[in-house]
Amino acid sequence: MGKTSIEQNAGIHVVTNKLMYPEAVNERELQAIAGGHMSGLLPVKAEKGKKGTVLTSSVADVVSLRSYVGGVVSKTKFFNIVSQLIAIMKHCEKGLMNINNLMLDCDYIFVQPKSQTIKCIFWPIVNNQNACSAAEFLNDLPFQMIFSRDEKHDYVPIYLQYFQNNSSFSMNGFEKLILELMGKPLKSRLHIPTDTTESGEGRGVSARLEHAKGNTGNIAYNPLGKQDAANISNEEKKHQPASPVKQAEPKFCIHCGHARVEGAKFCVNCGTSLQPGFPAPGADEISTQNFSETTVLGMEENGGTTVLGMDTFEEPVFPYLIRSKTEEKISVNKPSFRIGKERSYCDYFVMNNNAVSRSHADILTRNGRYYILDNNSTNKTYVDGRAIPVQKEIEIFSGTKLKLANEEFVFYI
Repeated sequence: MGKTSIEQNAGIHVVTNKLMYPEAVNERELQAIAGGHMSGLLPVKAEKGKKGTVLTSSVADVVSLRSYVGGVVSKTKFFNIVSQLIAIMKHCEKGLMNINNLMLDCDYIFVQPKSQTIKCIFWPIVNNQNACSAAEFLNDLPFQMIFSRDEKHDYVPIYLQYFQNNSSFSMNGFEKLILELMGKPLKSRLHIPTDTTESGEGRGVSARLEHAKGNTGNIAYNPLGKQDAANISNEEKKHQPASPVKQAEPKFCIHCGHARVEGAKFCVNCGTSLQPGFPAPGADEISTQNFSETTVLGMEENGGTTVLGMDTFEEPVFPYLIRSKTEEKISVNKPSFRIGKERSYCDYFVMNNNAVSRSHADILTRNGRYYILDNNSTNKTYVDGRAIPVQKEIEIFSGTKLKLANEEFVFYI
């Protein structure tokens, strides 16, 4: 975002944002916010003038979040703030709006003192040059507060440890942690993210809370809920049946990562078998299987050892494109994913369209953010209807419309 400023007059806060090149207004998001369809977001107006576009948002009878937490903050107050911020961010994600466009700054987040309701500003723009990181803001939030001395603060180090232990931020995983720290049950298993398991993380939080309270008892995690393995004799272990292995049909080719066509037994991209248990090319020497982020080498040589957590196998999740003409789903499964009409040069080749260049454009993945790069194509690359400069990375988000020459795609995360 460009130059942002805030003014206060007669109890009204007015925040302005002057856009800078190559930022532009996202009309879909602007209409959604102006129409009051986005809960927790303040109205935003766009004014175009000779000197550029200026976005404005105003609100009355509120205080900034910085002022709201200026005194002593209780545990209840802290989690009320965090849970409201999570709800706003998840509502943005549901509307295919990039949460990094939220004005995540304690001076630009507002609270209505009577209702204690939080209001945020979302800038409906593309190519945001100063995006705010939700993970960085939430990680820094406890350091902006003074917590009550009359309460235990064992939840604070656990809160901060989440960001230290997770290189990639998951909104669902973070929400699950907050609900458990608040002592509230999960509403649905759907809240459990792909980077955690229901039993693993949930029991881990409880264990860390017990440890913070000084509990030194036996808190070892027993996923099967049976007697301690140390109390089972070797003779009994020999007669225990191994858990059956469930082999689900893969959604992606294990060799090239290409999305599987429903009902197909072989990958349409590289020809690898998609049948469960069939090895990928080059996998003769060492057999690997992933279970809940843990890799087990040479599993077939384990001599009857049962690997726990096999029913929680999770496949990697990649961003993807939907090709408008064919409604084909294209998995963007590489850090640099090239699209063009030359099969030997590209990760996805566009058939039957001579307007697309041989190596038309690249989609780049870096630090959890996504960009598109035009490789000096003949008929240009367009982002949300605007032609982008050659050899310049333009950030894209979930729901961004891409057009390579006259071939249209929609990008999703």
